[in-house]
Amino acid sequence: MTESEYQVVWPLGRSAVEKIEMVSGVEGLDGKKVAFVWDYLFRGPEIFGVIKDEISARYPTAEFIDHDVFGNIHGSSAEEKAALELLPGRMREHGAAGAVIAVGA
Repeated sequence: MTESEYQVVWPLGRSAVEKIEMVSGVEGLDGKKVAFVWDYLFRGPEIFGVIKDEISARYPTAEFIDHDVFGNIHGSSAEEKAALELLPGRMREHGAAGAVIAVGA
């Protein structure tokens, strides 16, 4: 009797993502601008309100840039893809030191 032969595939596969260096976090938020960026899918305004209250309690001079400045970054339509491409420039333009990204549930 002959043994069956099977090819084996490693379940994790090869990485297709280019590794990038992680940047250090923002030290303190007093006097800094925090951008709210949203994909318009899940409770963004509600979540941003809670986060804004918490940040403001800890860092009274923090400022905020509302999500509507950046548009919908979901990325499925041409308009959304354009908003995503423009995001880095808009962040610089508005002086954002960091961002809270609300995507999905």
